[in-house]
Amino acid sequence: MLRTIPLVASWFLCGCVVSEDTLTPVDQTVIIPNGISPNGISPNGISPNGISPNGISPNSNSSNGVSLNGISPNGISSNGTPIGVAVSGAPLAGASLVGSTWTGYLSSGTTVALRIDAALQGTGANTDVWSYQLSVSADGTWRPLCLDPAGNPIFADSVPGSWNLAQGVPGGGSYQPETAEFTVACRGSAIAKCVELGYKPWTGHVRELATCVRALRGDYCGDGTPYTVTGTLVNIYDAAGIQSDGATWDPEAEWTPSGADCISKKREARFSQVANEVPWCYPHALKSKISCGTGFTGDVAIITELPPL
Repeated sequence: MLRTIPLVASWFLCGCVVSEDTLTPVDQTVIIPNGISPNGISPNGISPNGISPNGISPNSNSSNGVSLNGISPNGISSNGTPIGVAVSGAPLAGASLVGSTWTGYLSSGTTVALRIDAALQGTGANTDVWSYQLSVSADGTWRPLCLDPAGNPIFADSVPGSWNLAQGVPGGGSYQPETAEFTVACRGSAIAKCVELGYKPWTGHVRELATCVRALRGDYCGDGTPYTVTGTLVNIYDAAGIQSDGATWDPEAEWTPSGADCISKKREARFSQVANEVPWCYPHALKSKISCGTGFTGDVAIITELPPL
């Protein structure tokens, strides 16, 4: 399973795509090495076993559902010297972090040890993105923090800020870029996928990142509740020109950092096509508009499209 983790730090440590449920995972078999297909289409989606919004299974660290809430801003390098987090760019950067250990905070009030085991620098437009394999110490045994569907360790990207992990409440699923926390997102998760699509906070695209995560998760009502199914392909493009509209698909919705601004038609929305569940905000706050998905107005940052029925 893929997982994302918000990590506490004094400094920010830190196309077509698929829809996601939580801030979560996707089938790794369809993701190419840089996490994005040449035309911007990549399959993603929600976890079939209900992974939490931060991408970490509630049971990944204990049998009691204890979750990892954050990490100390100060770590220890492989040679035993103190190290801190990056003050610019991606929160975690560089191969020198391999072997370093950090202290993670659990929701139970206890702590857990984390270790960086491997580093991988992105390519092309993502050379500023470093991915890491991390392990967590549980019951005296080091275990991979991020896993693919086959149970193999995978890398994670680091992102400044944190996400509200709640669902079905005001503010659920929202991005807080100015907090003293950073997030580690397993590759293939909504957050990592959006970063690798080019929506990087350190390049001035905070608004696009927040919107992209909402869009991939199908968080129409902007309360953290996803309405999508794993493997659902979505064409995503933006007003900033980072991802262009490269598919002749049907408009689905217009998106802001607060959720969907409108949908084109009920039958052309993922909640109708694949989730088979109508969001509570439709059709009262969220309405269908014939013009939805034909242009960028107001706070709309991203438009999604689905393959023609």
